[in-house]
Amino acid sequence: MTFMNKNANIKQFQLIRFINENSADDHVISKISIVLRRDKIEAPYYMDTKIRLSSCIDMADNGIIHAMDIFNHNRMYNLTEETYNEIKSMICDAFGEAHESDSLKIFKKEKQLKIVLMSKNDEEFGKLFETHHELFDRIDSLID
Repeated sequence: MTFMNKNANIKQFQLIRFINENSADDHVISKISIVLRRDKIEAPYYMDTKIRLSSCIDMADNGIIHAMDIFNHNRMYNLTEETYNEIKSMICDAFGEAHESDSLKIFKKEKQLKIVLMSKNDEEFGKLFETHHELFDRIDSLID
């Protein structure tokens, strides 16, 4: 798996998948935020992705200690109307009927759609990628 394209641009989701698959830490906490907007004058169709990973250390005597932020990456995209609608449709199909929980937050406004996905351990993180790989791969493909 390569997490960069030929111009050395980082593919966000492939990179964090690589980190997850090559880490022995069971306590990786992730927060993924995807915001689609269509209200800016200079960029009428816009997406902002933010990914944060943190690691914790499990110590028998002291419980879980928040150890460090591993990864914090933000990427902003100017989209065509077609790409905007495609990604919005993928998000609505994947999360449209989902009920909010500790691991999923959905914010809908007239000109903005935001989803926030969180996982609290390695297993949840893996399932997140297994379930939503098409959306993540499509977003990564925007920088090819």
